[in-house]
Amino acid sequence: MALRLSTDLKNYLINQGIIKQMAGAIGTGGTCVLKIYNGTQPTSADDGTNGTLLCTIINLGWGGSNGTIGSTQGLAQFGTAAGYTRTAATTGTASWASMKAFGTNAHGSAGTFRIDGDVGTSASAAFQINSTTITALGSVTILSMPISV
Repeated sequence: MALRLSTDLKNYLINQGIIKQMAGAIGTGGTCVLKIYNGTQPTSADDGTNGTLLCTIINLGWGGSNGTIGSTQGLAQFGTAAGYTRTAATTGTASWASMKAFGTNAHGSAGTFRIDGDVGTSASAAFQINSTTITALGSVTILSMPISV
């Protein structure tokens, strides 16, 4: 028998878990970073990093431009109105990224809260960016990063 979660439970897990712990309140600038790397993605988000760090995008958050949209049907949509763009530190081809929380909470260090995924220019990538060809001092923009349960 398959394990199934109700929509209300999925939304709660995202809004009170992922969004609250990884990016602060819904619709805010957030409190986590996305680090974009070249190389091979680690087997687990607990395994640290592989490859060279190309760019770090800070203060990520979810929600709509009105700051009130949270999880719908178990999917947290990235707050695209925020326009998360940063300058790349290193030249390389982006292949994966790790989203990491800042600070601490009652359950230990939030620095251990991580979500890893592939990066690409298509909507099917876990983290969609403007280009996988990254040039030092060039701009890198996150276009989408939906998280689902």
